[in-house]
Amino acid sequence: MAQVKPVQFRAQVPRDVDFLVRALVPLKNTGKDWTLSDVATEALADWLRKPENKQLIEEHNLLQALERRGLSTTIYNE
Repeated sequence: MAQVKPVQFRAQVPRDVDFLVRALVPLKNTGKDWTLSDVATEALADWLRKPENKQLIEEHNLLQALERRGLSTTIYNE
């Protein structure tokens, strides 16, 4: 499948969360230069993996809706 262009996703977070995330990002030593987008993507993927959200996705056939738009996801393969 062709690479899909990322979309902008905006959110407001409490100041303490902002401070801790911005302080932690440069400290991560995983062989990868982390960005705020990487952190947000990982956090949102973890949220989608929560059992109650996964159940809603299944009940409302959202994975099929994703496929109808020519998209796919691997967040449930990990």
